[in-house]
Amino acid sequence: MLKLMPDWSIAVSACLLAATRVFTAESAAGLQPLQGKWSVTKTNRENQRYSQLLEIKNDQFTFQIIGDDDRVRRVAKGTVQVEKSGAFEVLKTTAIQSGRSLDELAPAADRRSSVYTLREGKLIIASNFDKEHENEPPAIDSYVHLETPKEDKLLGNWKVAVSMADQKIDYGLRIAKANGKLEVTLISPRSGEHKARLVTYKAEELIMEFDREIQGNKVTVIYKGKLAGDKLSGTATAKGFEDQYSGKWEASKN
Repeated sequence: MLKLMPDWSIAVSACLLAATRVFTAESAAGLQPLQGKWSVTKTNRENQRYSQLLEIKNDQFTFQIIGDDDRVRRVAKGTVQVEKSGAFEVLKTTAIQSGRSLDELAPAADRRSSVYTLREGKLIIASNFDKEHENEPPAIDSYVHLETPKEDKLLGNWKVAVSMADQKIDYGLRIAKANGKLEVTLISPRSGEHKARLVTYKAEELIMEFDREIQGNKVTVIYKGKLAGDKLSGTATAKGFEDQYSGKWEASKN
């Protein structure tokens, strides 16, 4: 037989749900200034230099220890949130996985709380004060923010509108990165996917070349554009047919 919750239980549940939503919103707002990659260089007991790289993306973190030879020594990743504790801001990490590389991660039964502050553009973290961590003494580190390469801002899915030859045509555009190089796919709802034969990004200008067919003629369509804010825009021309097929294009993130 189904039991109905007393009115007070419903009220308490509603309050807890509301509090959770408020906390989640506050944590997300607190994490906003911490987004991106942060780095600090340190020296170990053997006087060897190494770097700690911390990346926060939304509510997920990735932490890496990198030797002076650029080899990754340790990796950890998991969920991160921020809380206010009196006058202090606390960074809490949970659902932690760790290992020697991103391909060798295993769950770690660990939760960590670190006091932090942002001062003069630096992220200062006091870690390992919450409890004892084996081979990890308490430390205060001052991380500097690493600027995201501008070409990485191009990555993702875009909605594209091309105005050419008195026509306005809609496409999708998928920009990814593999082995340090940009890969672009133009997605047409009429003819499917077309991978760019050539992609370059120099002097903040994106150039993409696609092999296409126009009225039975095989042509190379060249898109040139620049990123302004969260929008891409530029020119589009059909090589060898510039007098007939030249126009403009613009794109926004999906």
